[in-house]
Amino acid sequence: MVDDRERPEADDDEETGMDTTYVGIMTVVFLVVAALAVDIGYMYVSEEDLKGTAETSALAGAQAIKQRIQTQIQTDITKLNDVVSDVEQSSARNVAVESVRGKHTAIALIDTLNSNSNKLTADNDVTVGFWNMSTQTYTPGGTPVNAMQVRTRRTAESETIGMGTLGNFIAKISGDQNFNYTPDAIAAFPARASANIAVCVDACDRGCTYPDICSIPERKMTRDPRNGGSAANRYTYTSLRYQPTASTTFSDLICMDMPPQEVCGKQIFTIQSLSNDTLRDIESMMYNPNADKTNKEYDKATGRLLGWWVIAPVIRCTSAQQENVSERQTVTGYALIRISRICVEGTTGCSQNNTAFDAPVSQCGNDNGLYIDRISCLDCGSQDMLRFPGLHPVLVK
Repeated sequence: MVDDRERPEADDDEETGMDTTYVGIMTVVFLVVAALAVDIGYMYVSEEDLKGTAETSALAGAQAIKQRIQTQIQTDITKLNDVVSDVEQSSARNVAVESVRGKHTAIALIDTLNSNSNKLTADNDVTVGFWNMSTQTYTPGGTPVNAMQVRTRRTAESETIGMGTLGNFIAKISGDQNFNYTPDAIAAFPARASANIAVCVDACDRGCTYPDICSIPERKMTRDPRNGGSAANRYTYTSLRYQPTASTTFSDLICMDMPPQEVCGKQIFTIQSLSNDTLRDIESMMYNPNADKTNKEYDKATGRLLGWWVIAPVIRCTSAQQENVSERQTVTGYALIRISRICVEGTTGCSQNNTAFDAPVSQCGNDNGLYIDRISCLDCGSQDMLRFPGLHPVLVK
């Protein structure tokens, strides 16, 4: 009989074998756990990316639709209905799809499919339709077209986390085999006030009610109720629903380019002032090429600024308004107007932002003031307000 104490090498071999097996098992476990960690991290980042890309794409598509409507208004208003009744909007769809495919990253390959239909299906992720700002509902394929819906999805390659068969295996054991998170976003351009001027209700001729947009002889507007002129030419300054304070002045609110606001039927802050300081700020924003640039109309041949399209709140003006005092007034409607030029002498406005711009001398000559040459109005209670095109796309879902 051989004493076990005489077999040290055999024992060492058995222990070595067990150690190797243990290390192998633990290596596999470690790889799976590490892969799952990568998987979870991937899903978290990618869902953020998917949602953000859907929102960006919907905004880009809605902007393209809005721009097409605005171009039609500028060129031939009689054919506007053809544009807002087009439930395909192929060029805007292309803009949306290109926006998505331009967002590819190493951790999430994203795609959006388009078959030009207005139903989300296996092969279509883009719809256009009507956003009802009153009921806050979206109707795919509805008219007048004022909104776009975009859905994003991972590509087949990204579903495997870029890990091929192993990625599919990880997906199965984690319970998310296809990572079917497909968020959608809707962007629309509802009518909202965007101007820092409010016009008197007398400025709205009944013959210039939307969808009719009137070209008028250039009209000089005035802020002085004592000049004996028509109330149709009067306007006042407004900060909309923002109240100026000592730390955020009226000038700051204008020059920071406030977002448009829904103010129809609501009260806004107005300021009656004969000083041109505020008008200088508005002039600076008009001639700043980077401020609200998609709503500025230029001569294609010369590049000269023809006008700045804004939506101004309409109010009932009175001669009793105190000068240089912020007052509340109720908005009775909206006026889509084209400001043709603003000419003000003196110090350039918006100097606090280092973005001060003056009107070109060639456009003003000896003239001084604010001028408009296009106008279209609607009362707040009008059903057509739902069809009134806004100037700034916003996310509504």
